Amino acid sequence: MGHPLDVDLAELAEGVLDDARAAEVEAHLSECLSCRIKLERLLGAPPAALVVDRALPSPVFRAPAGGGGDPGDAVATGELWLAGPDERVLVVTLGVRDDGARVLVAPVTFDVEAADEETVVVDAGSSPLQTPLAIHPRLATEVPRVALVERVAAFAPDADLADLGTRGPTIVDASDPRLEVRQHLADRLGSLEEQSPDPGTAADAPPLGPDHVRSSLISDLRALRGHICTVRPLNGWGGVLAAHRAGWHSIATIDEVGIVLVVLDSPHGLVDDADFHAARSVLTRFNGTALVVLAREVSDLAEVFDSSSLNHGIDAPSGRHTPPRPLISGLTPFDAIGKFLDQTTGARASAPASRGPVTRVDVGEILREAAGAALGEAVRQGSRFKIVPKRRGYESVADAQEQFEAALGRAFGPESVVEGLLDLAPRTGDRTDDGADR
Repeated sequence: MGHPLDVDLAELAEGVLDDARAAEVEAHLSECLSCRIKLERLLGAPPAALVVDRALPSPVFRAPAGGGGDPGDAVATGELWLAGPDERVLVVTLGVRDDGARVLVAPVTFDVEAADEETVVVDAGSSPLQTPLAIHPRLATEVPRVALVERVAAFAPDADLADLGTRGPTIVDASDPRLEVRQHLADRLGSLEEQSPDPGTAADAPPLGPDHVRSSLISDLRALRGHICTVRPLNGWGGVLAAHRAGWHSIATIDEVGIVLVVLDSPHGLVDDADFHAARSVLTRFNGTALVVLAREVSDLAEVFDSSSLNHGIDAPSGRHTPPRPLISGLTPFDAIGKFLDQTTGARASAPASRGPVTRVDVGEILREAAGAALGEAVRQGSRFKIVPKRRGYESVADAQEQFEAALGRAFGPESVVEGLLDLAPRTGDRTDDGADR
């Protein structure tokens, strides 16, 4: 859920919020510091009857003259500055170190109601912004000078912060939400420190080498494509000089039911005729079906080319000449390989179906039905003939269904089916009254 409405927090403080909504709001409060502070303020607010007839004053805020300035301006002690590249934090300068390269600062907020005994609360009359300020000197931290981006105001350059205002209420136990305010401010100041690149993190790590890519790809394909997919490391080009000259790294060969893919890594992909010539040479040398081309220096995606797509073509129906273009692009190497194999090998579709319940089949019954259907079709075809003897020949088998079934039944014994059918000839091949053979 998002932040609860103020009316929900007010009703929760008054104990009139319905149970279901109260459970949702309390779950949110366990994770949201700002809403907990709102609720604490509502719980400590005076009864509504005391303020209903009063005109509450609006908060006063005035940006002082003489503020602003460039980030390169000199920093003096006792100034308010905005710090941070994106989400800014208000700080007061407490000292300058290392010839101006680093500055000791303490965080400042307008949330004086969240102040504790380690916070100096400056009232509006003493504040250069004419609004109360909460200063946290115990959280003072050195930050780089470049972290200060805009001067806001000059503020008590020579005074001790302890003498500028009062302290907030004491924190009594570990459940006090003001402890999280301290931690949040300390984290914000810590984020202002310049971070040197860490090769152990994904963002700063150098690109993975061909050996790591090869190992990862082989492991993934073997695990997810199964035993029908044979993946072998490819450690050289075997005399394909064009691939050497292009600076390509050989990665692996993939063979799934006769479909062979050659995986390589190039500095920039296939972009000109020299690249396509080298690609055709690689495909021919390794008797491949298609190439999977990585360009890890410029992209995490791969392209797949077969022999046809590595050559210029003619677009139909316009007849325009088209340059070589990939069959598959815009996918990660593993997904591109999987898509091509699924489209060409049919290995996924040819997986054996799960076996269902087994029922007995009467093959003799099937043969009898087939014989009856065949004889019926023969009789129907005979009715189309105009020559009477020929039509009668076809019609003569209409009453021989049992004899045909008996002949076909010989398929389950040592006797010959052909001989059984020949035995029917004297019965169905006798002559009609007019002398014609049936």
